[in-house]
Amino acid sequence: MKYDWKEAGEEWSQPWGSSAAQWAGTIFPRIRECLPAETILEIAPGFGRWTHYLKDYCNEVWAVDKSSDCIEACRERFASHSHVRCVLNDGRSLSMIPDASVDFVFSFDSFVHPDRDVVEEYLRQLGTKLKVGGKGFIHHSNF
Repeated sequence: MKYDWKEAGEEWSQPWGSSAAQWAGTIFPRIRECLPAETILEIAPGFGRWTHYLKDYCNEVWAVDKSSDCIEACRERFASHSHVRCVLNDGRSLSMIPDASVDFVFSFDSFVHPDRDVVEEYLRQLGTKLKVGGKGFIHHSNF
């Protein structure tokens, strides 16, 4: 089933009033010690709701998603930001990310959807993608 992105993901921030309020009051306080970071990897950015904020805290951000609609929306939204790389993947692989290149990995409101084996595959790969001392913030389901 294909998701209807008519609200660009903003509907999930309604309990906070807006994505700006959710970022400032809930997300940023939990990750502020990890930022700025030279290179950020965001897994499953959707339409870039959090990429919009993350891009201001790095020299490079990789936004990787399995949805071509999401990647196209992010490419359009961040076209004027040359340090934002929007890449389509197969929903499991981070092969396009150079090993030991990521300082901070982020995913929010996305890892609640895939099956456990997909989450485990991403986590396994992060061990090779993160730089020594790299950190991550991944919002996920309890399995």
